Amino acid sequence: MTNTDINTDINTDINTDINTDINTGINTGIDNQTAGTNFESLKLYPGDTMQIQVVADTSLVHHWVKFIGFIKGNCLLTTLPFKYGEGMWILKGEKFVIRGFNGKFAYAFTTEVICGYTTPFSFIMFSWPHNMESRIVRKALRVDVALPVNVSRSNNTVISAMLHDVSVFGAMVDSSEQIGTIGDHVQTELFVELDGNSEKMNVPATIRNVHHKEDGEGFKIGIEFNDIKQNDRLILNYFIDSVAQTG
Repeated sequence: MTNTDINTDINTDINTDINTDINTGINTGIDNQTAGTNFESLKLYPGDTMQIQVVADTSLVHHWVKFIGFIKGNCLLTTLPFKYGEGMWILKGEKFVIRGFNGKFAYAFTTEVICGYTTPFSFIMFSWPHNMESRIVRKALRVDVALPVNVSRSNNTVISAMLHDVSVFGAMVDSSEQIGTIGDHVQTELFVELDGNSEKMNVPATIRNVHHKEDGEGFKIGIEFNDIKQNDRLILNYFIDSVAQTG
């Protein structure tokens, strides 16, 4: 497949923000109950981010694409995945697992490549997903983890700390130093393990509360994540769900 450029309309930064209406709230997670959902009921919009993974790829490497549209019962279209800045070669008949989050459901399904196209722009036509797995997103799921995190303060200094009690909307930072006061904006850099891959995220946050630790050695700081990019929100959802399922 020729690596032609995708039209500007659909080749916007893969890290576009998720809509405001699904950014509200502070505690959100994945329900343990699987919901019956078909693809059409997801009500995806052109430009929504999806994660694709080759079924036969034992390395579990995944890539990000954008949803373009669908013909009900026939096919769905996505942008071409890119690797090292170049369009990937997609084989007709290759099977993929596609995952995503629409603000209510975290979903996954298996599909097959019908064909890849280079005109009028580069895109992939996948077979219609007749069977899906989905989980309802609801309030209150947080997981207790210990993730190293680098916190950049407003004065551009960086503090290494640990992240605990994580949800897709916030976390608790355990730090030997004060990272700021209530209302301050900080930038967090962290890595999570997902399907055998280490995923890096840079998430802006606001300090919501600050407490001295019981032993007097350091601080516990509650932060709320702000303007999480859509692929980072997907990663957090999958990470939290995997911890909850195994924990």
